[in-house]
Amino acid sequence: MKKHVLTCVIAALIMGLSGSVYAAEPTLEEQQAELSALKTRLAVVEKQLKTQEVKQKKTEETIKKSKDNELKFYGDARVRSVDSGDGYSFEQRVRLNLEKQINKNAFFRVRGIVMNENEMGTTGSKDIYNKIDNAYMQFNNLYGDKNSSIKLGRFGHSFGTTGYWSSAGSLGMYDGIEVTTGKVVKISTGFGDWGGAKDNNSSTDGKRTTANKIEKNVFIKLGYKPSRATALQAWHIRETNADASPVDYEVTGLGFKSDIGKNWSLAGDYSKNVAIDDKPVGKFFTLSYGNANYSKEHSYEARLYYADVDKGNVPGTLNKSINIPCNDVKGPGLSLHYVVTENVLAEFLTGFNMEKKSTGKDADNYYRFQVSTKF
Repeated sequence: MKKHVLTCVIAALIMGLSGSVYAAEPTLEEQQAELSALKTRLAVVEKQLKTQEVKQKKTEETIKKSKDNELKFYGDARVRSVDSGDGYSFEQRVRLNLEKQINKNAFFRVRGIVMNENEMGTTGSKDIYNKIDNAYMQFNNLYGDKNSSIKLGRFGHSFGTTGYWSSAGSLGMYDGIEVTTGKVVKISTGFGDWGGAKDNNSSTDGKRTTANKIEKNVFIKLGYKPSRATALQAWHIRETNADASPVDYEVTGLGFKSDIGKNWSLAGDYSKNVAIDDKPVGKFFTLSYGNANYSKEHSYEARLYYADVDKGNVPGTLNKSINIPCNDVKGPGLSLHYVVTENVLAEFLTGFNMEKKSTGKDADNYYRFQVSTKF
C-alpha cells in the first residue's frame, strides 16, 4: 500500500514537472533542482504516511485493550431428573459467571449457583438457593515464566483424570491458594479448606454415597504429557485439621487418559485413603467414543464406566455432577450424550448391577436424565 502511494505521487510529480513536447530541454542545473524539490516533497509525504500508520496502530491497540478489559458475563443452566431407587426427583441449577481482566497477566472470576441444587449442601442458614462456589484472582506469567500462575480465593480442583474423585468444572468451594509451574512436568501445590461453608451433616442420598467434607488440607499435583494423545497425573491431598469431621482423608492417587483411536479414548484413576484404618481404595475407568461438543450441533458421545470404590475413599459431593455414583459402589455404568442444537446438550446416565461395597448387598439401579445449556 505504501509503495503504491509513493509510486502514484512520483508519477503525479513527474507529470506536473514535465512540460510540452515542444518545450526546450532543461539544463542540467534545472534537472538537479527539480530532483531536489521532488525528494523534499517525497520526504514530506513519507513522513505523513508514517505518522498515519502510528496513529492507526495506537487506535487498534486501544480497541483491543478495551475489549480485553470488558466485564465478561456467561453461564449455564441444567434441568435434571434422578432416580436412585427411591423414586424420581427433579433438580434445577443455574450458574452465572462474571470475569474481569485486571491486566494482561491477571483476572478475577466469580461464579454463583442459583436454584435448588447446591452440591455442597446448606451453609447452616435457610438460604439454599444462592451460593458462590468460585470467587478468585489468578495471576499468570510470574517473574517472566509463562507457564506459572497463582490462584487465590475460592475455586475448584480436578484430582485425577476421570473426574471420579474431583472435577473443577463441576464444583468449586475450595477456599485457599494454588501455585502452578512447569512445562513438561506441571506441578501444582497449595493449601486450603474444601467446603468451608458446609456443616458436617450426614448424607440425604438414599445410597449413602455422600461423605462429609474435607477440612483444612495441603495438596500437590504432578501432571505429565508424554505425547499429545496421553496425559498422566499423580496427586496427594492430606487433611491438616480433621477434628470436626467423622471421616478423615489422606489420599494419594494416580490417573491416566489416552486417545486410543480416531474417536476412542480411555481414562482411569486409582487412589487410596490411608487416614482410615481399612485404607479404602478407589478404582474408576471410562471408555469413551465420540465427542459431544456444545459448539457442534448433532455431535455425540458414549461412555462406559466401571467403578470399584470403597466407602470413605472419596467425599461424594466432589463428583456428584458428572459421573454415575462412585462412592461405596462396585459395578458398571453407561452414559449417552447428544448435542441437540448448538449449546444444548441432552444426557442420559445409568449405573446397573451395582453392589454396595460396605454391605455386599445389591444396590438399586441409578438413572439420570438431564438437559444443559450454555449462554
